[in-house]
Amino acid sequence: MSKTEFGIRAGRTAWTRRRRYIAGRPVRRGWTSSVARVSALGIAPLLVVGAAGMAVHFRSAEPEIRESVASDTPFTLSGHGNGHGRGMGQWGAYGYAKDQGWAAERILAHYYGGTTLGTLADAQISVRLQGRDDQTLDVYSAVGAVVAGKPVGPGEAVHLTPTAGGGANVVVTRGCAGEVLWQDVTDHPWVDPVDLGPDRPPNEHLTFCAGDTPYRGALGVALDGAAVRTVNVLGMEDYLLGVVPVEAKAEWTDTGGAEALRAQAVAARSYAAAESREAYARTCDTQSCQVYGGSAVEDPRTTDAVRSTQGMILVKDNKAVAAEFSSSTGGFTAGGEFPAVEDQGDTASPHHDWAVTLTAGDIATAFGVGELHTFEVVTRNNFGVDGGRVTGVKVVGSAGTTEVTGAQARAKLKLKSDWFTVGEGVGIPGEPSVPGEPDPSLADDDTVGTNPGSPIAEKYKELGGVNSTVGAPVGPEMMLPSEAGKFRMYQNGTIIWTEKLGAQVIDASVLRDWIPTGGS
Repeated sequence: MSKTEFGIRAGRTAWTRRRRYIAGRPVRRGWTSSVARVSALGIAPLLVVGAAGMAVHFRSAEPEIRESVASDTPFTLSGHGNGHGRGMGQWGAYGYAKDQGWAAERILAHYYGGTTLGTLADAQISVRLQGRDDQTLDVYSAVGAVVAGKPVGPGEAVHLTPTAGGGANVVVTRGCAGEVLWQDVTDHPWVDPVDLGPDRPPNEHLTFCAGDTPYRGALGVALDGAAVRTVNVLGMEDYLLGVVPVEAKAEWTDTGGAEALRAQAVAARSYAAAESREAYARTCDTQSCQVYGGSAVEDPRTTDAVRSTQGMILVKDNKAVAAEFSSSTGGFTAGGEFPAVEDQGDTASPHHDWAVTLTAGDIATAFGVGELHTFEVVTRNNFGVDGGRVTGVKVVGSAGTTEVTGAQARAKLKLKSDWFTVGEGVGIPGEPSVPGEPDPSLADDDTVGTNPGSPIAEKYKELGGVNSTVGAPVGPEMMLPSEAGKFRMYQNGTIIWTEKLGAQVIDASVLRDWIPTGGS
């Protein structure tokens, strides 16, 4: 198959402005006496991470030992958006179309500053089908096909295996697994439909034997070194029919968002026109490029969006622009190839704001630093609330230190985006909602929230349970910092247990002053 060459993919600018932020809570005034009181009990103090631009370490009496954050210490990461945030936000486009009545052209101008609309001449695109890597090509068509210059009957299956030099071995069978009808060798490693024209009816589409997934255009094989690749070559407009419905939501049309789908069609066409991945395929069918699902995913609503924008692309310096897009910007685009802009339309997004809780152990494992000492946000891009997206993170642990970009931190922690802040979370419960009032979920049974047979439970029973001087429990049994022991808080005191002390009653203020419970 001949393939029209077009476009290049431009590079991106890195943001370097610094804004320092440390995860966690500030240390309260008066901490010295509290630490002294805890140290007198033989409890190793916890590393506290402050929010004022410095990491604060409480050291034990043995200075050669660097304290770690207890592995079950929770941290809450609050963020905005879903995806890299470069270029158009798909939910933002929907919000602008639905709530503000913006046309596709205005949406595109907002997100892709410095570009203009242009026209792409008729072109083909070659797509690597990554899910079919390292497999032979096994396809059929309800009305027949063509391979090695020979016709293939309806329902007969073609099996191609690539050979060195760009050819393929051909086997044609009755059905996908029936008797062999004929074999050949060809220097044209493609199975063509009966008509290679655009917008052909579904019964002419080639269909994979495995999964019965249909595709427009031709299907072929190639070698990438010694690895087998499957490639789909088809017209650009046919290709987009299988992209827009999986990259956006066809149902947006039903709620006033049709113009967002038209904007998506133009962005997707531009992105594909600027692609140039491999010698055998210009693009791929996954999120590494843009998602493409073949003809089975087509929807009349997104088909209308593609056809009503036929040939429209974004250009800069007379070249197609790689018009990146992501699900949700969180309220501000990331900048880079296109100027960063506020995204008021993103308020329509279910990902506009989000939060996730991770433990110190989760964070340490993700970065491979042993036991966690500090997790520090060191730079941001300064676009949007909270200083914008994270551009630099430093993580220190018992096994070493690592510094990564915000995007890398997002990937390691499996976050929705790189726009996040790190909130409080040292695992110490705050004051009861009504001072001195027990937790109603725990008050009826003094063993709820306590490990059965634990030293704390035994001490509580020894004291008289709910009728004792410490009163009813106000929280579950929890681990002390650095896993030095356990504690449980009650209305009038706290029972703490360590191997050195055993189980003892202490004033709850010791814990609350030692490790503050307020936000940063």
